[in-house]
Amino acid sequence: MLVHILREHNVNKILLSHLGLWPFQNNFIRNFLPILYLVCETSYFLLEVSVLYNYWEDAQVTFETFYHIVSLAMFIIKLLNEFLNRDKIQRLYETMEKHWNIFTSEFERSILKDYSITSRKFSIFYLTIIYSMSAIFIIVPLKPVLFDIVRPFNESRPRVFAISIDWIIDKDKYFVPLLCYSTSVIMAGVMIIVGTDSVHVTRTVHACSLFSIISQQFENIISKLIINEKINESCSKSTCEQTIYQEYVICLKKYQLALQFVDLLNSIYRTTALILLFLIAAFISLVGVRVVSVLDQLEEAIRYSFGIIGMLVQLLVLCYFGQMLIDESQNVFHRIYAAEWYKFSPRLKSLLIITLHRSFIPCSLTAGNIIPLSMTTYAMVLRASMSYFTTFLSLRD
Repeated sequence: MLVHILREHNVNKILLSHLGLWPFQNNFIRNFLPILYLVCETSYFLLEVSVLYNYWEDAQVTFETFYHIVSLAMFIIKLLNEFLNRDKIQRLYETMEKHWNIFTSEFERSILKDYSITSRKFSIFYLTIIYSMSAIFIIVPLKPVLFDIVRPFNESRPRVFAISIDWIIDKDKYFVPLLCYSTSVIMAGVMIIVGTDSVHVTRTVHACSLFSIISQQFENIISKLIINEKINESCSKSTCEQTIYQEYVICLKKYQLALQFVDLLNSIYRTTALILLFLIAAFISLVGVRVVSVLDQLEEAIRYSFGIIGMLVQLLVLCYFGQMLIDESQNVFHRIYAAEWYKFSPRLKSLLIITLHRSFIPCSLTAGNIIPLSMTTYAMVLRASMSYFTTFLSLRD
């Protein structure tokens, strides 16, 4: 039973359960809900592809359809990644639960608790922001319908959808069913984004907490050895050294657990992260072109700007917390290197050198085992997006 995980990460459990992605749900729900969401998103994806095929020569329709396709592709990829890696994800949660049973001291538990609180606060903040922006995106196009009710004209005002598309059937006659369908597609996508992104942060922050504990423990062990040597305690030097050596070995084993956890986490996200970086860059570029074309329509410009902000936030989620993991894992090296390790006994010195050698290269989540997810990558994607934006803008003109 995942006692600690359910207590600390209940928000993530609720978000994933609504998607059928919580690995400890009923098997029927775990298969039915993801397939339902997948069918919903894929059906709209195919509609957009058909529009792209029929209006290929219309530049405005082509650009607008492209960014719809990119958005839907992101939803589908995130959903499939969680669904196809559910065995690894189940193992990941079981490993996280074991960490709570291994890191049992008050000092260790306090750090695990602090980091879990951070991830919980982020999840609540993130879902609030994304759902708020999505509500604005959906409600703004409904203004004509609301005005028809409050201040009716002799003729109905033109009706638009949150996502414009060339419907095969009469959109005025079947406005309500089509509105429900398009809104369902948007909300399903938002639920996928919020659920998968928040749990990605939770898992990454947990890895950060492990490195934070280990780096401080390494520093404490080394400091303890130095203090013992200076004050020349009643215990013999060899006895003190033996005790500290054993503590260091235990800490080293915990360090190995952290490394294994990051390897497992990286195996889940590395392929998806690479695809997402390209899709986010494409989305920002294409929606930027759309914003330029509707600058004379303030409400539309604001609505599409929210889309860009949403993608920038998603990119920030990937890269900022990846950078946080890099920084925490680097602290292991810095704290050991700052000590006078060269004065220790040969066997302890050999362990310290091995640890320095391993921690010199920081742990990181990568996109395709090629690009580390860091703030440098964030800046790189933004530069690429601006480059594509200027290119697409010139093609549109």
